[in-house]
Amino acid sequence: MQPTAKGHSEADKNLDIDTIARDIASLRGELATLIEHMKAGAIDGVTEEAQRLYGSLAEKSQHSVRALGRHVEEKPMMSLLIAFGIGFIGSRLLSR
Repeated sequence: MQPTAKGHSEADKNLDIDTIARDIASLRGELATLIEHMKAGAIDGVTEEAQRLYGSLAEKSQHSVRALGRHVEEKPMMSLLIAFGIGFIGSRLLSR
């Protein structure tokens, strides 16, 4: 084997290239694993956020239902007129 101008033989260069190729293949595998972990973490994060939003929405809905119930108990005639008006307007819009 003949040394090149910089003192490295062809076998040394081939060995270096093979080492680099193995390192790149290893990095690809590690990158694929990392991406899978990130996807799983993102899905878990989205699920947790969705559960938090659902809980918040459910709490606000219950609060609104209680407030509406109190309003109906305090002013039943007004509530009946409002419900009739909304129903009348809705029926007019749907009949078109």
